[in-house]
Amino acid sequence: MRLFTVGPVACYPEVLKEMKQQMFSHRSQEYKKLHAETVELLQNFLETKNEVFLFSSTGSGFMEASVRNCVNKKMLCCICGSFGKRFADVATSNGKQIETIEPPLGEPITPDLLDQKLMKNPDIEAVSITHNETSVGLMNPLEELAAIAKEHGKLLFVDAVSSMGGTEIIVDKWDLDVCFSSSQKCFGVPPGLGVGSVSEEALKKSETIKNKGWYFDFKIWEKYQKQKGTPMTSVIPQIAGLNRILKMIEEKGGKKWFFNLYAERNQQIREGVEKLGLTLFPKSGYESPTVTCVNAPANIDGLEIYEKMRKKGFELAKGYGSIKNATFRIGNMGYIEFEDIHSMLEALGTVLVDLGWKR
Repeated sequence: MRLFTVGPVACYPEVLKEMKQQMFSHRSQEYKKLHAETVELLQNFLETKNEVFLFSSTGSGFMEASVRNCVNKKMLCCICGSFGKRFADVATSNGKQIETIEPPLGEPITPDLLDQKLMKNPDIEAVSITHNETSVGLMNPLEELAAIAKEHGKLLFVDAVSSMGGTEIIVDKWDLDVCFSSSQKCFGVPPGLGVGSVSEEALKKSETIKNKGWYFDFKIWEKYQKQKGTPMTSVIPQIAGLNRILKMIEEKGGKKWFFNLYAERNQQIREGVEKLGLTLFPKSGYESPTVTCVNAPANIDGLEIYEKMRKKGFELAKGYGSIKNATFRIGNMGYIEFEDIHSMLEALGTVLVDLGWKR
């Protein structure tokens, strides 16, 4: 089965080979070397001097950590789809008050919307933004939004789960306080590792928060980071795999090479579906660089397209949430060859004809 999912994704052969090595203790010198090197590689990749933590969790663990460590009472959640809503659910489940910005589905959060909301709610402590909303294939203008949040003196949490590794994120220049992702997306590593940068300001805020739990306490992680380790057992194979892909990126020309690879894959997919006569769901100009959300033709269920494509050997991604029947999604994360894209688009054309699609 060739994977065009939105995670977990197909893994690079180099990553899988690296992950085959025998285990060693997470308190050993071998692990400390691996840990420190991987953290440094990520800091360079994200262009940050902030601490970078390696959580034995998915990105949702980092999402909860940001709320528990950095919010006393109230935060603003920017919602463009199901994963923006997840941030709000995590906040409320941890007893925080929330304000929300929620434009019509398929439209982005704009700087003006954020500015207006923060002017009306000065007691907001932090803002959460989903950089790339996987459920609808939309990317928010993060750099511009970050500037607005900082003009108002707010902490900024960035869910970069499906964007980190697939497009530019400059943590220090954009002044991002918590910016996190997961191993099983753009980096093409199996799931189980959450990675994220945490600013000095976020660490200082964590010092003042009560009842923030233990597992994701930023200050505990900071203490162990100084010892080139983690508070608990690490997911060593995933860290080794991430280390390998970051080195591979450097060997092949650096992160610009990697981003260009993603952009070319994404462009081929988008142009391919448009040549078939299909349209994209998100507002033009805000399309995701890592997942294409496609409107299913009238009278054809998006889930049926997904199932038919599986039978042809291609795992796409179902539509998500309220638009699960009206759309289907095509991811371009992880290990994908260009010939796979061509074959997938040919199969998609055949499936649409079989289902009665006429342009």
